[in-house]
Amino acid sequence: MKVSVITVCYNAVSTIESSIHSVMEQDYEDVEYLVIDGGSKDGTVDLIKQYLPHIHHFISEPDHGIYDALNKGIAKASGDIIGVLHANDCFAGRNTLRIVADNFKEKQVDAVYGNLVFLNEKQQIVRKWLSKPCKRTLLELGWMPPHPALFIKKEVYNRFGNYRLDFGTAADYELILRFFYRHRIKTHHVDHVFIKMLTGGISNKSILNHVIGNINDFKAMKMHRLRAPFVAVILKPLQKIFQFLG
Repeated sequence: MKVSVITVCYNAVSTIESSIHSVMEQDYEDVEYLVIDGGSKDGTVDLIKQYLPHIHHFISEPDHGIYDALNKGIAKASGDIIGVLHANDCFAGRNTLRIVADNFKEKQVDAVYGNLVFLNEKQQIVRKWLSKPCKRTLLELGWMPPHPALFIKKEVYNRFGNYRLDFGTAADYELILRFFYRHRIKTHHVDHVFIKMLTGGISNKSILNHVIGNINDFKAMKMHRLRAPFVAVILKPLQKIFQFLG
């Protein structure tokens, strides 16, 4: 099974090289790598061009944010499986994509996801997002798997659509609810760390971003008819507390 890995970036010259090396070092051979840049002006493009022999598709042009760029990558991806590796993320090990592909083959599922750890600038683990097998009751309580550690078959995108830009930074959560809850795709959790992520991110940059994100979460919950969206929208952010205790 071919695995397409999509990295989207904008002005990420200080972190993207580690992400690129992380893909290059994978021991799984059938990998397609796509880098979608939003028109960076800090040297990111020049750095990426040094690795073009290892990149199958590269675009650098203005976009409407992370999820618009991801949609561009999905449209160009030719793999059976699609994964996202942001420009401040790395695969946790050289065998990550092989583990992912093996589980797709063995479990015959539509999506495979693992765990994620957050690192500080000293590369120390400060938070662990340890996931679990998906259940509808968990989704109804605001649970979601770690989006960066989630791999989905391209045919699922073809059937049920890509990221919706009208949900802002909650576009990944809306997509997960659409796939996991509304359409009940077959999923499998692998109790293994797939991704190492540097702390930060657009949704965590300000209180306003948190508020807007929660509003869009609630919008997604209502649209996909969770039984108690008012409860889920309160419990969803509270679950992050346990990630610091793991």
